[in-house]
Amino acid sequence: MRLDWERPGVVRATLRVEELAALVSGARVAAAALADRSGEQAKDLDRVLDSFDRAIGRLSASPPAHDDVATRAPPDSKDGVVRIVRASSAR
Repeated sequence: MRLDWERPGVVRATLRVEELAALVSGARVAAAALADRSGEQAKDLDRVLDSFDRAIGRLSASPPAHDDVATRAPPDSKDGVVRIVRASSAR
């Protein structure tokens, strides 16, 4: 996994599909643990996961492009790397 500052509040991430899956599944476990709490953390995590789910839906519905929120390696790629082009901070 590689993270680089693109500019203040924006991080560029390059990670393998397995790494992305581990991060998202960890976030979903945390969201389930926080579900019975009404705090801002639970709401923030739900918002992030909803945004991720929408982005994955767009990714699946259209071919990769440079200005998408996320782009994937071409089907013939052997490295299986997912490159997140833009991930902006909500704060």
